[in-house]
Amino acid sequence: MPRPSMSTPEIDAVRRRLLETTGKIIAREGYDAFSMRRLGKEAGMSASALYRYFPARRNVLIAYWLDTVDELTRRCEAVRDQDVSPVDKLQAVLCAYADFAIEDRDRFRVFFIENDKGQFSDLVAIDAAVRPYRLFVEIVGAAIAAGKIRPLPSATAAQILWGSVHGVLTLAITINEIDFGDVRRLAEITALTALRGLAVSDKDKPNDV
Repeated sequence: MPRPSMSTPEIDAVRRRLLETTGKIIAREGYDAFSMRRLGKEAGMSASALYRYFPARRNVLIAYWLDTVDELTRRCEAVRDQDVSPVDKLQAVLCAYADFAIEDRDRFRVFFIENDKGQFSDLVAIDAAVRPYRLFVEIVGAAIAAGKIRPLPSATAAQILWGSVHGVLTLAITINEIDFGDVRRLAEITALTALRGLAVSDKDKPNDV
């Protein structure tokens, strides 16, 4: 008897489970340990069943990478569209980034920490690949234009803010020997501290203010 057709939500659910399993394998053992055979074994699926969803190893990795970019983009767009002050919006997007890292630490490790050995080098040229970063620079630029952040180049200010929070998250996720406590709260404090450091001071204000 032929296998009954799966609905689109059912197919999406299986793909999601396979991508989550992919992240766990790579986060634990690196890209070299990842293979279609290993994915099938971890997911409890035969090779023939697995190939219904992804025809090759590279297709799995690309899907995992693009899925991560899409998720970050959605979170940044949601913050950008909030009706709040520029500084509150910056704090919100930095905290959203922290939530992204904390909710799925395997995904964060794979995407930002593990050496991809060129797996995705050809995808970086795609505009969608850097969309989250560009959205963040846009939010920072709006805060600068509103006179709330020092008049630095938007990309420079964005990299300072992102680097501060990213560094704390990376330490907390990769160093098990140190107790970082409430990582979400630590990231929030880091964001606030970095924002205060970039806040406009009297010497940054125009003389006619």
